[in-house]
Amino acid sequence: MTEINPPAWMQAATYPARTDRLTVSALLTHPGFSADEGSPTRVRSGVKPSYQQYQLKVRAAPTPNLTVIVSGGTAYVDNRDTGGAGAYVCVNDGDRTLTVQPAGGAGQYRRDCVVASVYDAENSGSVNEWRLEVIQGAYAASAGGAVRPSLPPSCVVLADLAIGPAQTSVAAGNITDARVFTVAAGGILPVASSAAPTRPHPGQVMYQTNTDTFVYGRADGSTANLLRSGGSPDIGSFVFGRLTANFDRQSNTLADVPELTLPVAANAVYVCEGMLHWTTTDETNSDLNLDWGVPAGSSGTWLGFAQPTSGTSADGTVRTMSTDISASRTFGAATNTSFPLSMLFRSLLITGGTAGNYSAQIARTGGTGTITLRKDSWLLLKRVQ
Repeated sequence: MTEINPPAWMQAATYPARTDRLTVSALLTHPGFSADEGSPTRVRSGVKPSYQQYQLKVRAAPTPNLTVIVSGGTAYVDNRDTGGAGAYVCVNDGDRTLTVQPAGGAGQYRRDCVVASVYDAENSGSVNEWRLEVIQGAYAASAGGAVRPSLPPSCVVLADLAIGPAQTSVAAGNITDARVFTVAAGGILPVASSAAPTRPHPGQVMYQTNTDTFVYGRADGSTANLLRSGGSPDIGSFVFGRLTANFDRQSNTLADVPELTLPVAANAVYVCEGMLHWTTTDETNSDLNLDWGVPAGSSGTWLGFAQPTSGTSADGTVRTMSTDISASRTFGAATNTSFPLSMLFRSLLITGGTAGNYSAQIARTGGTGTITLRKDSWLLLKRVQ
């Protein structure tokens, strides 16, 4: 391959449709897969993203039958019939109903595919058009044995349809969304983490739809977390927990405090700080037993400043506790709700290969009283590595 001339939009020039397609391709993101690395004109085929990803969505008919409906939308389809031919822009301006072929008999299962296909006589055949179509799969003896049919070279898969023996309609449960999405170069690409490009260009930002997180491509070809968006926090982000009401515990067995249970990722390092306030109804026998729930394989330490174990009132000696992250300790408690005992603490949490929760856990040490963790106790968790 060499220079492609004339360039698009040159004054008084004449050029083929391929040049316009290559102009579109220049504006789209690269596929990001190793198989496409040596082809600079390749683009990531896919559907244009939209609100709630409704573009070109395949859905069942209102009264299910042997049809499916494809919503309006835009797809960008890379020409895979021949190299360096550029991408086609395919627009559907409203709902389109497609017919599904009748099911087979007993023991016959199919996997049909709904696709947006481009046919270009310049490269193959005699047709110049794009189509929304259902490609019928071969029959198999079991649902698990049904595979996708052979598909046109230049197409975008929109959905898989599970067709069972003697099936007379396609319901929502038979439709599996198989769309991938594509954006302009520099745009944020919505993609499931399992289908993310293995070689994103440096700086390519991807929103992983199944984990609700953002990642970006690095210069060495790897990816790293960019921002926190729900779920386990990313580096530099905070998660905050606060008791909006008192939490009572009338047992000697430790249990999580739900509002002080925060998500943590695997293989990460966190620092945590906070303040806890508590009272008891049995000052003589029921002190506070405090622990921290962590995912399996975690390590770390915590440091607390609080009243030691005693049957005294809030006035007393303050001591410092530092211990393993998963070891519980007991602290004194008082009945005076106007002056509950309190703790300032900090901790370091190092997670292993298991994600999970970092949670405050409380119980009473004995007796028959109620230990109450008071409203507005709080935790602030920050991921640092």
